[in-house]
Amino acid sequence: MSGFEDFWPNICDRYHMNLYQFISLDKEVKAELLWDLGIFLMTRPYYNGKVNLYGIEDFYVEVYYNCALQCIEEICCFKCVEYLDAYLDIIDLNDLYR
Repeated sequence: MSGFEDFWPNICDRYHMNLYQFISLDKEVKAELLWDLGIFLMTRPYYNGKVNLYGIEDFYVEVYYNCALQCIEEICCFKCVEYLDAYLDIIDLNDLYR
């Protein structure tokens, strides 16, 4: 057990997940919470892998995935929308003009 089973009822029943609570968790629990609570937004390429962007409550989470090693290298979170600039070039707006 990863500890997630003990942690989950507290998240669901008592309060919403905030950025600081999320930061305090270990990588495995963060990944499980993203699977259950996160809203997948998009993916961008990154060196030898990709970065998946998720939204939870009022913050964003990036999951850095190494395709060669097939593992999550890092999970970062932020509220500052300027960090979303890395995704702007890959958003296709052509469908909006049709």
